[in-house]
Amino acid sequence: MISFYRDEGGWIQMTDRPEAGTWIHVDEPDEDEIERLAEEINVPRSFLTSALDQREVARTDSHRDAHMVIVRAPYDFGREERIPFRTVPLAMIASPDYFITVCRKPIDFVRELNYSYRDEELPTHRAGRMILAVLGVVAEWYLLYLEEINLRLEDVEHRLKDSIENSEMLELLSYEKSLVYIKTALEWNDRMVEHLQDKPHFAWDDSDAELFEDVRIEYQQGYYMAQTMLEMLEATTDAFASIISNNLNVVMKFLAAVTIVLTMPMIVASIYGMNVGLPGESVAGMFLVLMRLSVALTLGVAWWFQRRGWLSFRWRRPTRQEENKS
Repeated sequence: MISFYRDEGGWIQMTDRPEAGTWIHVDEPDEDEIERLAEEINVPRSFLTSALDQREVARTDSHRDAHMVIVRAPYDFGREERIPFRTVPLAMIASPDYFITVCRKPIDFVRELNYSYRDEELPTHRAGRMILAVLGVVAEWYLLYLEEINLRLEDVEHRLKDSIENSEMLELLSYEKSLVYIKTALEWNDRMVEHLQDKPHFAWDDSDAELFEDVRIEYQQGYYMAQTMLEMLEATTDAFASIISNNLNVVMKFLAAVTIVLTMPMIVASIYGMNVGLPGESVAGMFLVLMRLSVALTLGVAWWFQRRGWLSFRWRRPTRQEENKS
């Protein structure tokens, strides 16, 4: 899909056709759209296809009058995915007449550009300023995704207190992998931004230097935040596994105690079920005596187990979502 934008009245707004100074945004492009852009806008085809390579790293490249910057942007692939949060390459291309962005996934940062930089001048005909603004929005996305991962980790830890299955541990593993992807991408992005400052063809000015500093601070903040979360998660994974094992032991202890308690009436019944002469078998009301004896033995054993703490059992706590609904 190809969209066109221009800055009008201090806002970036969608337009119908590309003109000189237009921002062209392309997401999920097919082969025909790639060929169309390469022919009509006169940019290297390799620049347009770079964002389609999932293994592409953050870097810069130049070819004649066209200059490309690739940044890794975070993307939420959904809870059903094995790794819910990963990164995708986003290519930003500066040509003599256009500023082009290409991504293999549908992303929309027009609103973030308008509101995050409402006090800044964002001319679409000046590719250098647009590149810095997009880099800033991507950095904000990283911080938001890290906050979301942190909230989900807290929910998993809350459920782990009563878990006896592997689902929560597998969920922790998926978020640990997400943090690895995010941390690595943030490191690449920070190095690319540092390298980008030395590129003279973008004609950086003093105001751009301030934006560079803000962008680098946000990338470094995100990197250290992801590193801290990853180290804490790695350090506590063994403890979480021990919690699951201990919860299973508690359940088995409770079931074993219940089995022993229920064995008491079975012992009485099995003794008086033998085909031999037994004391009191001819006494009227012996059945009630045996029933009372069974109940007394059962309650006595249950009381003793409860006093020893062998019948204690903690019911499952509600999750954060269930608590919020109630």
